[in-house]
Amino acid sequence: MIKYPLDRKRAQGPRAPQKPRWRVILGKLAWSKYTYDRPPGDPLQLLGSVSRAAQMGALAITSEGLYVQVVGDYVTELNQAQIAKALAVAQKNNPELAHPPSDEPPTWQLVKKPAPAPTVIIKRRRVIVRDDSNR
Repeated sequence: MIKYPLDRKRAQGPRAPQKPRWRVILGKLAWSKYTYDRPPGDPLQLLGSVSRAAQMGALAITSEGLYVQVVGDYVTELNQAQIAKALAVAQKNNPELAHPPSDEPPTWQLVKKPAPAPTVIIKRRRVIVRDDSNR
């Protein structure tokens, strides 16, 4: 029997499934889905959003330099090495978002002109009139 290079991989056995990695998206638009804007004296600085499988939330850094996940007011400490690696990848992919965002609101929060009131047309429907005199 002739062995092909692919057979060598099969002979080693099945690979163990890899754990999902952290995914970081930077910017206010990302973290605003999970928590509210923090007041100026708050120890959390919001960076973006973080997700891994079904675990999602806002990514923040504390005044001590720890990365945490924030959902509403609930704060969970994250694995610092894994998040630092995912954050480096996100900063490399989006260099314009790597710096702290300005105070300018996202485009979807800008005030839009009010639309004109809709015109409602009521159509008259046919009404069947029975003539009871023929009975």
